[in-house]
Amino acid sequence: MSVDDKHRGPSSNSRARRIARGLVSALVPTERTILTWEGRFYGLAMAILLTAGVIQQINLILLVATFAAGPLVASLFSSRAMLKRLSVQRRSPGYVFSGDTLVIDYALENGRRRMAALALFIEDALVSVDRSVTGAALSPSVFFARVAARDRVRLRWQGPSPKRGKYRFRDLDLATRAPFGIVERRVTIPLPEQLVVYPKIGQLTRRWFQLQRQTSENRLGQRHDRSAQQEEYHGLRDYRAGDSSRWIHWRTSARRGELMVKEFEQQNEQDLAILIDPWLPRTKVSPLQREAVEQAISFAATICLETCRRQGRRLVLGWTGATPGVIQGQASVKLVHELLEQLAVLRYTNEGGLAELFDALPQATLRDALLIVVSTRPHNLVEEAERSTHLTAASARSLLGRAVTLNAAQGELNDLVQYAESNSRNLLEQRLSSAEAERLTSQEERRRGKYSGDGEVVVETLSGDGPPSPQNDRSNRL
Repeated sequence: MSVDDKHRGPSSNSRARRIARGLVSALVPTERTILTWEGRFYGLAMAILLTAGVIQQINLILLVATFAAGPLVASLFSSRAMLKRLSVQRRSPGYVFSGDTLVIDYALENGRRRMAALALFIEDALVSVDRSVTGAALSPSVFFARVAARDRVRLRWQGPSPKRGKYRFRDLDLATRAPFGIVERRVTIPLPEQLVVYPKIGQLTRRWFQLQRQTSENRLGQRHDRSAQQEEYHGLRDYRAGDSSRWIHWRTSARRGELMVKEFEQQNEQDLAILIDPWLPRTKVSPLQREAVEQAISFAATICLETCRRQGRRLVLGWTGATPGVIQGQASVKLVHELLEQLAVLRYTNEGGLAELFDALPQATLRDALLIVVSTRPHNLVEEAERSTHLTAASARSLLGRAVTLNAAQGELNDLVQYAESNSRNLLEQRLSSAEAERLTSQEERRRGKYSGDGEVVVETLSGDGPPSPQNDRSNRL
């Protein structure tokens, strides 16, 4: 290939791309001009003047009507020029918890050398991935009064997050009504992103830890005394309602300005299986029943987060339905994001039961794990175990001794979890980021045989090692 051919190739390819882009923009236009309500009234007044001047043959009225067309024509050209050489950027989190504040940053960069960008606004739309849900869940909008030449302005939009689920951002619209407000010029910018809204996270109460410890003791056939618990010190955590005052570490509480209590862990962590039954009747579903299902899902999400704080324990999440599903793995940051994302998209069901879910669980889980069954309807575990094809009579009796059944519809979760006003995302980051530091601190203290109380856990934000990225950063240039 000659040098001329090498230079001619890219030029022809770029020309072909420009032609293809022009055809696409002609078939699917991304820019459109809209006459505002003010512009419509303005055009109507101009038409009345023009009609009156023609009928009455009065040159002065015709002259006024002609001058009135000037702002309209100027708006058509100036609004088009106002949107040239602008770069738009959206910065949104990869996930957010239901009920927390959703924060989205929009940045507008003016690449022109002299001309400032005036009266620009961005309109966005967040819609559900589930096609059965119609309409936009949120419609963020920000207004840029002025962006100087070669400058960049960032504005923040914040509002309540939608209910749990998976969402996507539609194409973003950048528009202006400058300079007179009678013509709106709008351009559509493709900025695809996804947002996962996790279930609401609470804090497990002391009653839950007592219930879990009693179930584990019944399985082991023995009770752990307090001296053994003292030797199995794990770390510090925030004070919760119902905690004993003997657990408070006063030196750290005085230094941090808030009550901190000692936290203990069992020497042999038992595998945990959370089985959720999001059942709703086919017809006549009351708001209380829907609220009970959401409470059950939120409770399961809280347990998943609390369990994944400590590595080494195996966690299993199962759910009923026409096709039961199971997710399992070692407790980690990656696993907790997978579990929370599954709970975010978990749908109500009126099919299937615990027997089918037992058949889908691994044999090791049925044999040894502690089972937490959260449902919105009463269950007879004996009958469900007998219907399962993977459980014998002996294994069914063993399973019943390791199972805790909770009915959210009867208010059995009210004493086990509390929902604070703090940000759930900060709670997730603090718990997961401090888990490793607490574990290393406890190992050092065990080697010394006592707790010094001089160390303090430094809380850091996650670096985005979960499946959803902590922040998405998308931009496009006009």
